[in-house]
Formats: sequence, C-alpha cells, structure tokens
Amino acid sequence: EMSEKKIKEKELILKKNNCDENQIINIISSNPMYLDKTNDIVLRLISKLKSYGFSMLNILFDSNPYILNLEPFEIKNYIDNRIKNGETLEEIVDNLESEPYLFNDF
Repeated sequence: EMSEKKIKEKELILKKNNCDENQIINIISSNPMYLDKTNDIVLRLISKLKSYGFSMLNILFDSNPYILNLEPFEIKNYIDNRIKNGETLEEIVDNLESEPYLFNDF
C-alpha cells in the first residue's frame, strides 16, 4: 500500500549509490522491508557506512540487501567492538566488503 512516489524515492537513494536497475530489482525483491524504512534512516545508514570507508555500496547492498535493515548504531557498535579486539578499521571494512554476510551477525 505504498505510493509510487515513495517507491521511486527508495529507488533514487539506491541509484545515487551507483546501483543499476538489476541491482535495485534484486535488492527490493530480496528485502522488501527496505521499502518500509524511512528515507532519513536509510540515508543515515549510508552516511555511516561511507564514514567508515565503505565505497562500493551498490555491490555491498546487492550482495546482502539486509544491510539496509540495520541501524547506524549497530554498525558503530560492531566496528567499535572489533577495534577493541585489536583490529584496524581498514581490516574490518575489507573483511565486511569481502564477506557481506558478516553483517548478519550484527
């Protein structure tokens, strides 16, 4: 029961992060809950990911669309805990980009 305008807004957020049409279809069909998130929450999540150095968000979201269900604080807590265990931010980001299913552990 979502308006076409709201769906287009969600598509536009993905397009602005270099998602192509196939990726957008895959993301939304795999994770329709993405459409229920407010734009503000999604944009804050994307901003948080970028602040940590994630660069290929289109590939990340296509590989694991459920990342879009996370809250920014969950990303922060997870990364902070791994840093406390002696890992560098670069190691953590590389690990999460190469194994996006690890986001399910949040």
